[in-house]
Amino acid sequence: METYSRYFARTSLRQTIARVDVRDERILGEIRRETFVRKLKGRAFTSVRRHGKHLFADAGATWLHLHFGMTGDLAYVTGDQREPRFSRVVFNFDNGARLAYDDMRLFGVVELVDDPDAFVAARGLGPDPLDPSFTFARFAGLLDGRRGAIKSLLMTQEIIAGLGNLYVDEMLYQSSVHPRRAIDRLRAVETRALFTAMRRILREAIARRERDVELPAKYLMLHREVGERCPRCGGTIKRTVVFGRTTYYCGSHQR
Repeated sequence: METYSRYFARTSLRQTIARVDVRDERILGEIRRETFVRKLKGRAFTSVRRHGKHLFADAGATWLHLHFGMTGDLAYVTGDQREPRFSRVVFNFDNGARLAYDDMRLFGVVELVDDPDAFVAARGLGPDPLDPSFTFARFAGLLDGRRGAIKSLLMTQEIIAGLGNLYVDEMLYQSSVHPRRAIDRLRAVETRALFTAMRRILREAIARRERDVELPAKYLMLHREVGERCPRCGGTIKRTVVFGRTTYYCGSHQR
C-alpha cells in the first residue's frame, strides 16, 4: 500500500479532473455514480495519505478513498498508452493524462469519505506499522496480556492495521517464531525480533519495489512451496492454515 501511495503522489497530484469515468458501478460501494462524479469533477488531488491498507487523496471538500483488495492496482497513462483491461474507474485530467483504478476481481473499493481520521476511528483500525509513533513499546503493549496464536494477532487490522499475509509470514520466518506460537509464550527477545523484522521487511520491500528489484533470495516469499528447502537453515518449508489464511513456515528453525 505504501508503494501505491507514493505512486499516486508522484503521478496524480495537482492536476484538474476534467472527467470521471465510472465503468463499473459495483466498485463504488454505497455512493452513487452521479454523486461520485459530481464531487470530483473540476477538482484536483492536493495530497495523499495512507493508513494500513487504506489510501486517501484530498480533493478539497472530500477525500477519495481507495482499498485495493487482492487484485486492485493503479495505472497512470498518457498519450496513446493503453489503460489496464479491468479499469473500473478512470480519472481523466485536463492535461490528457489518466489515472485508472484497475481491479479484475472487484474485491476493492473506490468511494468518497469526509475525513480519513474519522474513517479510521469508526472502523477501529489499529496503528499503522510504519507510523513513526508506532514504537517498540507500543508494539509490546499490544501483545501484553493477550492469548492465541501470534499470527492471528498480527493479521488483525483492529490491532495493527496494514500487515498482509505474506509479510506476516515473512516476519515470523525471519524472527524464527512459529506462526502458531502462543502470544503469552513469547520471550522478550522474540518480541523485539518481531518488531525489528516488521520494520526492516516493510521498508526493504517498499524500496525494492520502487526500484523494480527482486527481494533477496533468503526471503521466505520466494520459497512458498511445501517441501522446498529453507534457505536459512536447510530445513523443510511446511504449510498450515492460521487465521483462515494459508501459512508457510520452516519446520526446523521456527519454533
